[in-house]
Amino acid sequence: MKFKEWEQEQKTLHLLTQMLGKYKVALAHKEPQWEHIILDITVQGVSTGMLHDKGQSFSLSINLVNDEIEIVTTEKFVTIPLQDGVTIKKYYELLQQNLKELGIDVVIHTRPQEMDTTTPFEEDTTHHHYNGEVSQKVLDYFKLAHTVETEFLSPLRTRKIKPGLFWGTFDVSSALVYNAHEPFPDDTKVIERAAFDEPMIEFGFWFGDKNFSGPTFFVLAYPFPSITFECAPPFPDGSYFDETLMEFILELGDVDGDVNAKVVQFFEQSYHRLKDYLEWEGCEHYHLPLKMKDNHQD
Repeated sequence: MKFKEWEQEQKTLHLLTQMLGKYKVALAHKEPQWEHIILDITVQGVSTGMLHDKGQSFSLSINLVNDEIEIVTTEKFVTIPLQDGVTIKKYYELLQQNLKELGIDVVIHTRPQEMDTTTPFEEDTTHHHYNGEVSQKVLDYFKLAHTVETEFLSPLRTRKIKPGLFWGTFDVSSALVYNAHEPFPDDTKVIERAAFDEPMIEFGFWFGDKNFSGPTFFVLAYPFPSITFECAPPFPDGSYFDETLMEFILELGDVDGDVNAKVVQFFEQSYHRLKDYLEWEGCEHYHLPLKMKDNHQD
């Protein structure tokens, strides 16, 4: 999927996930590194997971298989069709209307975050592009990112942020967090001061942008590196360190052979380089085998 070929559909989907994310921000209990706002990757799309409002539980999902927004409560299941030509304004109005009819009246901040568009949902008539075939491909990539990040992270004995959709930047990411306090140097930056206040290594995937033509995996560290790294073997072919972003990069179009194995290898090598650079101590137990029987994926 070349980014420029589906940029309009990407922006509409991104805004729809932002809409769901705003409800999670309003209702979920706060967690470090914004972990509470992550959308779950599901078999058919993305979901807020269970939220609670005034004693009532509900969830909001975007179903990319059935092309619909889903509202689920204990007693009701309501859908809003996703169709080309329907604006973000209309989706927001329908979502709010249906929630109020279900007895859920939550005020959210309607201005998009971390995007080049800042038009509030209730005013946005510009973004109205939807394509079911594109959505199926998006879901396939969500699942790929979730699978490889889970495979890499699962056996490690340390605090983790498990894979999910960070709807601000529309990337599927996860992280290992080191047990120390490292406040972000600029406390005026609301997102960064909470996202980066402990040493961490993030493993992620995004769909590309004007600088990256297509789907790309990345690994970044906080505190941010001040040196560059070489990506010689055992890094998989195509890996490199981007000196502008100061991140390890693997563009999916450059991966040959077993994609899952190559991406996991990319994560492993990036992790070891960054862990050593950050001088994380007492990490030997991270890699001790789990005292469990193997399952069919081991």
